[in-house]
Amino acid sequence: MGTYLPVLLAFALTAILTLSLRPLALRFQLTDKPGGRKRHVGEIPLVGGIAMLIAIIVALEFVAEPASHASFLIPAAIFVVVGAVDDRYGIRASVRIGAQIGAVLVMMIAGGLYLRDIGDPFGTGILGLGFLSIPLSILITLCVINAYNFADGIDGLAASLALITLAAGALASGLAAPATLVATIACGAILGFMLFNLPGLHNRRLRTFMGDAGSTLLGFIVVWFTVTISQGEGRALSPVAALWFALMPLADFFSCVVRRVAKGRLPFHAGRDHFHHILMRAGLNGRQVLTVLVCFGVFYSSVGLIGANLRLPDWTLFAPWITLLATQHLIVRRIAVQVRCRRWKAAKEIVAPIGKDAAQLERPEQIPVREAA
Repeated sequence: MGTYLPVLLAFALTAILTLSLRPLALRFQLTDKPGGRKRHVGEIPLVGGIAMLIAIIVALEFVAEPASHASFLIPAAIFVVVGAVDDRYGIRASVRIGAQIGAVLVMMIAGGLYLRDIGDPFGTGILGLGFLSIPLSILITLCVINAYNFADGIDGLAASLALITLAAGALASGLAAPATLVATIACGAILGFMLFNLPGLHNRRLRTFMGDAGSTLLGFIVVWFTVTISQGEGRALSPVAALWFALMPLADFFSCVVRRVAKGRLPFHAGRDHFHHILMRAGLNGRQVLTVLVCFGVFYSSVGLIGANLRLPDWTLFAPWITLLATQHLIVRRIAVQVRCRRWKAAKEIVAPIGKDAAQLERPEQIPVREAA
C-alpha cells in the first residue's frame, strides 16, 4: 500500500468517527460545558481524541503488524483513556500526571525510546545524559505533552501546532522512514478532526473539541516521533534542530508555569494567561489569534528545517532557540500592545468626526429654522 493511502484512510476515518461519536458523547455527557473561563455556546462533544486514535490504529493495520508499534499504541491508548476520564469526570492533577508517567515508562521500556543525549547545544561535544537519561526523559516528555494540552484553548490551535511539528519532522527525517509513516498518518487524522474544529461558519453546528484525550495524545505523538528520529547512531536530525518544531507550545507552557509559580499558584491549574488569551484580550478574534500563532509556528519550524538541511552546528541553533523561549511572552505582549494602539487610533478617528458634527449642530446658527407659513 502506498504512503498516501493510509494517510487518506486516517483522514476519512477520523471525520466519519467524529460524526458518529457525537450522539454518544451527548448521551453520556462527554461534553465541554460553557461557564467560568469557557466562553463557547452550548455543550460541545469531546470526541476528537478518541476518533483520531481509532483512525490511527486502523490505518496502521494496513501498513504494519500492530505488535511492531506497541511502544506507540499502548501509551497512546493510555493517554486517550485517562484524558477521556478527565474530560468526563475530572481527576486530580497528581493522578493525571501519575498516569502520564506510567504511559511514558511503557514507551521507554517497550521501545527503548528515551533521551540518551541532547546533541551539542554548547559547542563542547555531544552531551550524553548517562544515569539521568530516564528521569530527564520523563520530565521533558511530560513538559512537551502538557505544552500541547496548554495550547488547546481556542479552536484549531493545538491541532495546527501539532500538525506543523509532525509535518516538519517528517520533512526533516525523510518520508520513507517507518516512524515518519506514523507521523504522516497522524497528520491525516489531525486534518480529519480539523474539519470540525477550525473556526468557521460551515462547521458551527458540528463543532467538536478534542479534549484532554486529544491534546495529550497529540503531545505524546510529537514526543514519540521526535525521540525516534533524533536519538541513536542513525538519527535523522539533531535533538536541538527538533526543538525548533515545538518552540511555540513550549514557550507558552514555560511562560505560564513560571508566572504561575511566581504568583504562588499551582502550575497545572487552569488560567487565562496563555498567549492566545493575551492576544484575545487585545481585541483579536479567534481566527486572527490562530493565524498569528500558527505563523509563528511555521516560521520557527522553517528555521529548524533549514538548520537540519544545512547541518548547522547545534550551538548556532540552540542559542537563538533558548532566547526565543525566554522572550516569546514579551513578543506576544508587544503584538498585543500594537493591536490595542491601532484599535485606539481607529476608534479615535471615528469618534472625532462624530464629535465635530455634534458640536456644529449645537451652534444656533447651524440649526435650520423653518419659516412660519
